[in-house]
Amino acid sequence: MKIFSFLPALLAVNIVALTPALAQNIRTETVADAARAPSEQEADIIAQVERLNAYVRSIRTIRGRFVQSTANGHQQTGTFFWKRPDKLRIEYDTAPLLIVADGSNIAQIDKELETIDQIRISWTPYKFLLARKFDLRKGADLVSVERSETASFVTVRDKDGDLDGDFTLIFAEPDLKLLGWTWENSFDGKISFILNDVEEGSKLSSALFVIREEERRRGGRRR
Repeated sequence: MKIFSFLPALLAVNIVALTPALAQNIRTETVADAARAPSEQEADIIAQVERLNAYVRSIRTIRGRFVQSTANGHQQTGTFFWKRPDKLRIEYDTAPLLIVADGSNIAQIDKELETIDQIRISWTPYKFLLARKFDLRKGADLVSVERSETASFVTVRDKDGDLDGDFTLIFAEPDLKLLGWTWENSFDGKISFILNDVEEGSKLSSALFVIREEERRRGGRRR
C-alpha cells in the first residue's frame, strides 16, 4: 500500500542536472564499502555523518523558498517553514495545496476540493527529516555518503522496509547549509525538493504548524 501517495511535496528532478556544480569531484563511500574497508575509512564516514547530525541538531528554524520538480519536467514553487524538530509547513504559490506537520501528523489540505488528508509522520519519508532525535546513523539504514567541494549527500533507507525507496539529504559545503532532499522509489521514480533563499534562526509562529479544519477554505496565513 502506498501510504504516502497524498503528499506531493517530494517531487523530482535529477540533482546533478539541476545543480551541475554539485556533481564535481564527488567522493562516494557506501556503508558496504566501509564494512570491508580499513577502520580509518569507516571512521571518516562516521565522522562526516556525525558532523551533519550536529549541524541539523543545531538548527532552530528554517524558512525559505523552494522548487519542487518531477522527472517529467513539472515544477512548482512556494515557501517552506521548518521548526525543529518535527514541525513543517509548505505553502504553494499556485497550487491549491497546503502541507502542515504538527509534530505527530502531517496533513495535505486541498483548498479547492476543501479536503484534509492526514497521516502519521512516521509513515511517510518525512520521518527521516523530522525525527525528534535526528540521527542519520540510527533509526534508518545508512546507504551512502557522498561529498564534493561544494556539497554532501547522505542517503538512508527505511530500516523496517515499510517505506519503499531511498531518501537523500543534500547539504552545502564547506559551510554547512541544508539544500534540500530527494526521494527515489519504485512508484514515483526520483523526486526532489530544492531550497533557496534559506534563512535560519528566524522566529516562526507556532500557529503556522497547527492543522485546522478551516484551513481548507482559507489556506492559512503567512507569518
